Amino acid sequence: MCIRDRNRIVIASVDKLSPISGIKNKLIAYRTFLRSYPNYFGNTLLIQYCTPGTSYTEETSKELKAIVESINQEFPTSIIYGELRVSNEKRLALLSVAEILLVTSLRDGFCLLPFEFLMAKRNELRTGSVILSEFAGCARAMSSISQVNPYVASEIVYSILTAIESQSSPAKLASMQHDLEYIQKHNASNWLNSLVKDIKASHNSSETSLYLGAIDNKVLRPKPFFEHLLSSAILNHYSKASNRVILLDSEGTLIPVVSRAVIQTAEIVSKELKQFLATLCSDRRNSVYILGGKTKSLMDKWFGDIPELGLAAEYGYHYKKATRNEWKRVVIEENREWREKVKEIFAWYKERTDGTEIEVKDGSMVWLYKDADPELGNWQAKELEKALKNALAEHPAVTAIHGRGFVEVKLKKLEKGEFARKVLRKVKKHKGDIDFVLCMGDDISDEPMFQLINSFYSGALLDKCSAFTCTVGRKPTHARYYVNDYKDSLTLLDLLVSCMSKMETGELSDQSGTGEEMQTLNSTPLITPETAFGHSLQ
Repeated sequence: MCIRDRNRIVIASVDKLSPISGIKNKLIAYRTFLRSYPNYFGNTLLIQYCTPGTSYTEETSKELKAIVESINQEFPTSIIYGELRVSNEKRLALLSVAEILLVTSLRDGFCLLPFEFLMAKRNELRTGSVILSEFAGCARAMSSISQVNPYVASEIVYSILTAIESQSSPAKLASMQHDLEYIQKHNASNWLNSLVKDIKASHNSSETSLYLGAIDNKVLRPKPFFEHLLSSAILNHYSKASNRVILLDSEGTLIPVVSRAVIQTAEIVSKELKQFLATLCSDRRNSVYILGGKTKSLMDKWFGDIPELGLAAEYGYHYKKATRNEWKRVVIEENREWREKVKEIFAWYKERTDGTEIEVKDGSMVWLYKDADPELGNWQAKELEKALKNALAEHPAVTAIHGRGFVEVKLKKLEKGEFARKVLRKVKKHKGDIDFVLCMGDDISDEPMFQLINSFYSGALLDKCSAFTCTVGRKPTHARYYVNDYKDSLTLLDLLVSCMSKMETGELSDQSGTGEEMQTLNSTPLITPETAFGHSLQ
């Protein structure tokens, strides 16, 4: 095992001898560093130890030894390389004398070496730097590290240079101290205690709860009143109502979530769905609106040929009344300076994530990753959220949302809840008091609608207005009900259409509910538009 050379900066790592450890990428990048900055030849030393693992092959070993020999011929004594099993004591000794830890794994779900490095350097953090592959499992858990793409040698070279030149930076020292405190606090014992706590909390919850996973040591589960919507109770409410509002999301709720190539076609909207919507719109007691995040041209392509259907594109940036054929711009954007900044950030992540696209809309910009590798796409989306949070700090009029398969930056005033408020206000003005509301959606952009409509729960049970907020899939939500998928949504619309037909033929009586149905009826809160929206509806 080496002893610190006071005249040289030690770059070290201990990796499994495996192709996915990225050791070849590391060696090539180090050679590029010495060629690019020859003044550091003789002033830096790379110590690389490899421990044989289950994926060890003679071919990998020979290839790495050949690269090391080539580099040492060009730059003598620049690399110490060994293939051996390293004990815990020797590994920590190496980490304690190294100034830089360099890990370039191509994929590593369980990477503890950066944690060990900080613990080994805890008494002299000023002399420590971590350069870590962005594909390592702990990359997002530490703020002081320098993340690199192991496939891009220039990124590794730049990070090595930066680590050498910023050894005594106060900002870096504070960041490393924060990471050290995090590591010391979140140890295996802490994790085990949190797990046991979550298990107990889940066990003590009501029988109607469903465990959905843990975030920030909290068990997420639906509320006790979270129910499946496909019930005859909604038909009783629907049949008795004389002024109904139906608010529907599009993709994921009425049609499947598909790739960007397929989504541009009108065929993904089934003939059955169009027939259901047309029949519902033909009833003068119904006011039916589809509120989507897509562009007005795509909304027109999907639903523009359905008479009496109200449409909202881009969360309400554009609106087309049920009685008119032209689109109206609802929101005026005063400052567009944020767009160039967001476009640059999106382009950077698009280049790094295969299968992603950028969509520029009138009121927003979207980074789409649903065609990318699911794991990598979601990972990059979370990193993108962090970058946007910092970049948009000077632009309070816009916000970033992370939905299913996309990250979108949009105007804050563009949200479905605000548009739903306008719809209810107009329906009340022209048709009178509303006595039935059905609101359906599938992702985070629909939550403001659910919250808005659910605000009537604090109202008095006087003027009877039954409201159903429904999400697609069982998940934490503000909605009171759920359906399993978009096919269930179509089944529900089919039930409403059948209900209309039975009402016209007299087959459906107001008193036709069973005892079970009436129990569900009595548990559904009643509202008035004034209770939910105050004087704004006047």
